[in-house]
Amino acid sequence: MPLKVRIKVSTIILGLVLANLLLYQLSTVAGLIFSLITILGIEMYYPRLNFFGDCILDVKKAGTRKVCLSFDDGPSPHTKQILEILKEKKVRANFFFLGANIERHPEIAQQASKDGHQIGLHGQSHTKLHLKGSEFIRRELGECLQTFQKYQIKYSPLFRFPHGLKNFFGVKEVERRGWKLCAWGRGVWDSKKPGVDLIVERSLMLKAGEILLLHDGDGTKENPDRSQTVSALPAIIDGLHAKGLEFTCLQDS
Repeated sequence: MPLKVRIKVSTIILGLVLANLLLYQLSTVAGLIFSLITILGIEMYYPRLNFFGDCILDVKKAGTRKVCLSFDDGPSPHTKQILEILKEKKVRANFFFLGANIERHPEIAQQASKDGHQIGLHGQSHTKLHLKGSEFIRRELGECLQTFQKYQIKYSPLFRFPHGLKNFFGVKEVERRGWKLCAWGRGVWDSKKPGVDLIVERSLMLKAGEILLLHDGDGTKENPDRSQTVSALPAIIDGLHAKGLEFTCLQDS
């Protein structure tokens, strides 16, 4: 996590703690209510914290030296380059595709499936769903599924919320459809384009059992620049192999 983000998160947490302490001094009931709201709020924003349903957090069940590569926001022209690298390195990965981007590049999504990668759903429009109601979420996920079916994209019943932001309604809709919610263990903020070397450095901090989050798109932008991620990928794979780690997919764990 970049230093600026750490400072921001730490400041927010400190503010919430101080607010809780102040409210408890004024009223125990008010303090308890605010504490509950705070906990639920953290759950909405923290992908690995799930009070309302099951979630894939790691791939530890797949073996003691397994890790997983996952890519969000595709497909895009960069996805095609990523597929070529994965094929050359003989590595399988998980992709969470957006319906809107499949509409632009259905042939790339189909190729990812043909190459043996596991394709999950990421929504239709990359809308942040944590503040949306059940009807909106049901429609968003339904449109995404229809797009997958329209272009005959073979998919695994895996779903990752855009930005990892979720709420009770979203988690229950995922469960209702028989899908599995997926988080990640290490994000390297390649979405901010910090430079190839930094993306590689952060990725090589991956530990056995963890899921790495990378991006092959940028929301629903038509021409996203993910060249840094593409350039970093060979060194990421080689570096993790050098650490004795092996690659697996989420549904293999």
